[in-house]
Amino acid sequence: SMLRSASYSLSISCRHVWCCLCLQDTDFHVARISVKPEVAQQMSDNDLLLLTKDHPHSEACRGQLHALGFMEGHEGSQSLRVKFFLTDDSQAGMPAQLERVRAMRAGIEARDSCWWVQRLFNMSTITREWVALQHAHLMPFRDTLLHGQPMRRPSIKSMDIPPGMRAVVEQECNSSQMAALRAGLDGTPLVLIQGPPGTGKTRTILNLLSMVMHSAAKGSLELVPKAAGSSRSGSHMQQRAAAAAAAGAGLSAAAAAAVERQRLWRLQ
Repeated sequence: SMLRSASYSLSISCRHVWCCLCLQDTDFHVARISVKPEVAQQMSDNDLLLLTKDHPHSEACRGQLHALGFMEGHEGSQSLRVKFFLTDDSQAGMPAQLERVRAMRAGIEARDSCWWVQRLFNMSTITREWVALQHAHLMPFRDTLLHGQPMRRPSIKSMDIPPGMRAVVEQECNSSQMAALRAGLDGTPLVLIQGPPGTGKTRTILNLLSMVMHSAAKGSLELVPKAAGSSRSGSHMQQRAAAAAAAGAGLSAAAAAAVERQRLWRLQ
C-alpha cells in the first residue's frame, strides 16, 4: 500500500520503455532499458523503479507482471541500467508470487520487449538511514539520543583558552561562539557546531583548532586529512586559514598556506 500511494503522488508519469538486454549477475538480473533522453534526465542513481507490462494506472493492468528495480546508473543518454531481484527463493511458500517472478524473468530476458516504468522515490536517504540504524549500537552518544542522559565522559583532559588568545577571541566571538569554544575544550566527547550561513561556524572551528594545537604537547596530535566531498566546508576552512595567516604576517595567501603546512607537519 505504501508503494501504491507513493506511485500516485509522483510528478514523474509512467513512461513507455524497451528492455534491450538482460544479463544475470549472481542472484540479480541487470537489465539495460532504453528510454527517451528527456526520460533519462529525470532518473537518478539509486532510484526505486516500478516496471510493469501494462500501464500501472490502467484498469486492465495485470498485477502479476510487475517488479521493483534499483537504478544503478546511466549508460549513455538513452539507456538505464536497472537491477532486479527475481529469484525463486525470494518468493518461497507464495505460489502466486513465485509465478510472478518467473513470468517477469522470462519477460525482461526477451530482447526488445516493451514495458512501462515509473520512478517511485530515491533510495539514497533511506539507505543512509538504514545503515545508521544498523550501526546505532556503535555510536558513542547513543545513550544521549535514546534516553536523554548525559554521556559518560572518558578520561580526557580539559584545556583552557590560552591567555594570549583569550582577549583576541573574546573581541571576535559572540556569546554562542564562545560557548562552542569552551565546549570543545572541556573534554566533551562530542561537540556539534551548527548554524545558518554567516553565523561564524568556520571561524569558530578555526579558533578551536588553533587552541587545541597550541595547548597540545608536541607529538600528541595525529593530523588526518579528510576529503570534504560535496561539502565546501573543508576547502572553505583552508582558504580562511590561509587568508588569516596572510593578514597576520603580511604574506600572500599561497606563501601563508605553505608556512601553515610546515607548521602543522612539525606538530606531528
